Amino acid sequence: MTGEAETVLEVRGLFGGYGRVPVLHGIDIDVGENQVVGILGHNGMGKSTLLKTLMGFLPATGGTVRFRGQEITKSTPYARAAIGIGYVPQGRGIFPQLSVRDNMRFAYHDHGQGSEAETFETILEHFPRLNRLLDREGGALSGGEQQLLALARCLMADPDFLLLDEPTEGIQPSIIEEMAETLDGLRRQRGLTMLLVEQNFDFIADLSDRVVVLERGRLTGELTKQDLQDRAKVDRFLGFGTARSTRPGEASSHPPGSSANIASSLSKSSAVGREGTAPVHNLNTPPVTNMTIIRPTLSQMQEMAQRFGMHLTDAELEEYREIMEPYIQCYDRIDAAPDYLPEVRYPRAPGYRPSPAENPLNAWYYKTDIKGAVDGPLRGKRIALKDTVCVAGVPMMNGSSIMEGYVPEIDATIVTRILDAGGIVAGKAHCENLCISGGSHTNATGPVHNPWKHGYMAGGSSSGSAALVAAGEVDMAIAGDQGGSVRIPSSSCGVYGMKPTHGLVPYTGVMPVEQTIDHVGPVTSNVADNALFLEVLAGEDGLDPRQNAPKVYRYTEALNRGCNGMRIGILKQGFGRPESEADVDDKVRAAVDRFSELGARVEEVSVDEHHFAADLWTAITVEGLQDHMMHGNCGGTNYRGLFLPSMINQAAAWRHRADELSHSLKVCMFLGEYFQTQYRGRYYGKAQNLMRKVHEKYLEALNKHDLLVMPTLPMKPQKIPPADCSITLYVQRAFEMIGNTAPFNGGLPAMSLPCGLSEGLPIGMMLVGPHYGELKIYQAAHAFEQSVDWRTL
Repeated sequence: MTGEAETVLEVRGLFGGYGRVPVLHGIDIDVGENQVVGILGHNGMGKSTLLKTLMGFLPATGGTVRFRGQEITKSTPYARAAIGIGYVPQGRGIFPQLSVRDNMRFAYHDHGQGSEAETFETILEHFPRLNRLLDREGGALSGGEQQLLALARCLMADPDFLLLDEPTEGIQPSIIEEMAETLDGLRRQRGLTMLLVEQNFDFIADLSDRVVVLERGRLTGELTKQDLQDRAKVDRFLGFGTARSTRPGEASSHPPGSSANIASSLSKSSAVGREGTAPVHNLNTPPVTNMTIIRPTLSQMQEMAQRFGMHLTDAELEEYREIMEPYIQCYDRIDAAPDYLPEVRYPRAPGYRPSPAENPLNAWYYKTDIKGAVDGPLRGKRIALKDTVCVAGVPMMNGSSIMEGYVPEIDATIVTRILDAGGIVAGKAHCENLCISGGSHTNATGPVHNPWKHGYMAGGSSSGSAALVAAGEVDMAIAGDQGGSVRIPSSSCGVYGMKPTHGLVPYTGVMPVEQTIDHVGPVTSNVADNALFLEVLAGEDGLDPRQNAPKVYRYTEALNRGCNGMRIGILKQGFGRPESEADVDDKVRAAVDRFSELGARVEEVSVDEHHFAADLWTAITVEGLQDHMMHGNCGGTNYRGLFLPSMINQAAAWRHRADELSHSLKVCMFLGEYFQTQYRGRYYGKAQNLMRKVHEKYLEALNKHDLLVMPTLPMKPQKIPPADCSITLYVQRAFEMIGNTAPFNGGLPAMSLPCGLSEGLPIGMMLVGPHYGELKIYQAAHAFEQSVDWRTL
């Protein structure tokens, strides 16, 4: 019971999450009749998961949920809707190709509240803005209009209890005000009860009777209506900047003594050009009317000074704080301005998470059916995207519980190119936990299985991409590659995977690891599709700092040329490695003999630095990822290009949830942090210098040969280790296979093609070419593919 109000929703000891990923930990909450209870918290803390569990879209793994005294813990979403629970999801979930009218009519259920026409007219009275939009497609509405439609559609089923997930996300302030008035009116007129997940502080404070604080899947505090008037108290619960504001500064939002009002008084003195304060503004700079940025406190200034090794008095720190005010106002104006992000061109629904029965390899994260242009070179091709690739409106997890709940608002450049070419985005493929594994055992939802042999590695980090192509569930897939993550799973699953020349395919809108090793490329079931796919993907987009006037060709022109007269060098150091398996070396050498039979000139070549290249890759990767991916929250600085603030914000959650990171990432972080702090980054710089020298050695060999060849992996796919295996085994299985793949992440193109089976598992052969030498690789790969069924070798 909450106060004197009759309890409508009673939740006790609720646990839940996604498969093996626990998110909710013993939630207790009551919501009384005609109350609005808000839920505040950082991104990634489980707010959306809680609402999905309460609506029945995710199963509760423990605890009970009662609605008006009736236990509904195991009820279906339909059954919950039938007893009066309505749900408006984050991202709205409207049907983009249906009109506003049909979106609303689709949701009508006859619960005795009146006919469909009567209900329709009643709901429109609450949403006058929708009257003029009834015949417009949902996908053509603005974000705010879509949100109003989502709410109106929900009300067509006559619920008396609403679950609202981030209703103000991405909406302009005028519509936020309209929505607040509408919800308040609905509460008064229809007696609605609401559970509201929101990060807009003004919105949630105005509507809520009380707010609970969710932190890492646990309720850690409660704020009363009175508490909500004290922003300093809110900040103490949540940490600065968690709740955003879209309203010009008011006394209610920034009470006397709050940091914002202190900053306001400071700005009055600094704005008149005080001595020692450098002026920032000119007469054309708009005044600050909404101080949305929290000002640093004295204690925060003291902490920063200590980190910097400065010895400053409190009086000096106060003076610095005063000097900083006009500069902080720059951030106020930046915060108030709309972002400049690429346009999303094609409508889509967010898709769904497939059930285990529909996902036996655990290779899918989300299934979608996003269609692009009606015609083009990829017409009818169903394509899976590695779950590092942003697709607007479709959740992205990147294999990690920390990213759970993140929904990008843009399409990556390559997604737009796929849709422009007539391709169909069939969904997001599972990948390894933040991409730090060559094994397929680190995804937070469980391992991805090899389609040839269940219980064995599919290879990583693009595990799901290769598995889905090999299983025939999609025609093509996008994979990413920082140490072999296109080629490793392609080899393990018996498909064709190309890591193009660094920068040939734009990485814009793909979650990064380290810019100098980030690659993205195609995975297909045959060479011709691979070449066709690369033609669509390749080329500069003006937004990726990895690109520098890349050379683009018609790669399909390399097909059917044969390889007579090609010079192919067998890289000696790629065979007989300490970790090599004899059957793998034998199969690859037998495949190389096939090139000789096709007229290629094949001879052994030696590049002694090949083994050293893996050492250099290690230093570049561990220090680079720690700087860019972890400390830089996958955004970093010191380059021009497209930044995605929402991804940066979500990625930063690792600081509060570091225990959830994979063992393979943790060991990289320890290494990177140690060498960056203890040796000040000198070995990262030296490794980059020496990697240039190693590449010169590869290029010397490639001056004499068209291509280099070696096993993609020195070993067959290994068994997936048990969930309770030692940290040592977990990390070993993540990195034991990268000796031949990682050396080429400095930039040279490399492709894995299947060349045989052993013990029922595929073996891959890797072809490496000079910069922008993809044509030569496709020429040789297609000749090999057409000459023999690799399964028989």
